[in-house]
Amino acid sequence: MKTFKKISCMVKRKTFAIPIKFREMDCKLFDVRSFFKLILVSVIIVFNSHSCKAYSVLTHEAIIDANWDHLLLPLLKQKFPAASAEELKIAHAYAYGGAVIPDMGYYPFGSKLFTNLLHYVRSGDFVEAILSEAENLNEYAFALGVLCHYSADSYGHKLGVNVCVPIIYPKMKKKFGDVVTYEENHISHLRTEFAFDVLQTARGTYSSEAYHDFIGFEVSKPLLERAFFKTYGLDVNDLFGDFSRTVGTFRWIIKSFFPTITKAAWSTRSSEIRKTLPNATGRSFIYRMHRKNYRHEFGNEKPRFSVQVLSAFIRLLPKIGPLRVLKFKVPEADAEKLFIKSFDTTVSHYSNDIAQLQNGNIKLSNINFDTGEKTEPAKYALADKSYAEWLLKLQLKNFETTSPAIKQNILNFYGDNKAASPNEQNLKQALGQLQTANVHQQ
Repeated sequence: MKTFKKISCMVKRKTFAIPIKFREMDCKLFDVRSFFKLILVSVIIVFNSHSCKAYSVLTHEAIIDANWDHLLLPLLKQKFPAASAEELKIAHAYAYGGAVIPDMGYYPFGSKLFTNLLHYVRSGDFVEAILSEAENLNEYAFALGVLCHYSADSYGHKLGVNVCVPIIYPKMKKKFGDVVTYEENHISHLRTEFAFDVLQTARGTYSSEAYHDFIGFEVSKPLLERAFFKTYGLDVNDLFGDFSRTVGTFRWIIKSFFPTITKAAWSTRSSEIRKTLPNATGRSFIYRMHRKNYRHEFGNEKPRFSVQVLSAFIRLLPKIGPLRVLKFKVPEADAEKLFIKSFDTTVSHYSNDIAQLQNGNIKLSNINFDTGEKTEPAKYALADKSYAEWLLKLQLKNFETTSPAIKQNILNFYGDNKAASPNEQNLKQALGQLQTANVHQQ
């Protein structure tokens, strides 16, 4: 009750002016009760649909930043020598977009099949396709971002989250052993990923929210459509009810919701974090990219009032259902060392991939992003489920959009492996139709 009274006192001193568009009116001033409802609905919707597949949003963007000046920017200048400084800044926004787009399907208005395909089915083939299909500066930057996601998920789970979960949550270790996959317990994975975001934010490791706003966030829809169709024989628009709305919502989540919720979560656990970081403050963000015309430090400035209110509100929320992710543990030194090692390994491998691109094309394996291992039948239920859904989607089109490469990939996946053979009659029928289908190069 003391916390609630404290919030009430804080609210009386402030006026909330949150513009919300309606059909009948342009905007309204939200009262406090409506504001809290908006917060609650936002948190529940995002976390109910949100299921990060490996590194979280801020970490994916941090890998782009860590490689921007010395690798990505020189490569873009090499391929597009006429690009201006402003155009390259926009390209940076497309790189951010590519780095997080594979996870978009698990967010509000998304398509889980979209994300599952990119994570379990022809994952390397898709990245190769999007790189080869890129036709201009922004598209190529977007493709480099997708390649970043491939590298991050390849090593982020295998060397980082999967081995950190049992360290942070001993019950998971007792149940599953020294390695816990996303499939085995996704809540502990979400908590671990979110906890690392909060901790690294407190350390000032990542670029600031304002810097991300300065760069922006863009999605190359035409490129995504071409590469997705080439790899999976499906129109990406068919998987989303409204692709533009999904991207718009996703942009808001990436640019506004997660930075705010991360800072609010920091505030709720600040005493624990300060045991590890005595000098940490809620806004101790320092730009990693020391731009000549854009450098700023927040220092010890207090967090915005909205963050203060949200953090207080989080303390009151019951940590059940989709809000369970907020009940995270602050990683201790041993777990953080593993996370940092996985981050450094990811950056190293991504750097090698970029070097290969400078010398020509790149060949990537089709791996399971959750394990970092080659995708194989009957080894991971989510991969098996994704292949089954994909097969049935192609059957609905009478396999008219199925290329020889797609057909061969599906037949190879099922092959003679009895464990992978579909038991459902509809899958058996679809597989039989595919075997006899005359397919052509798209």
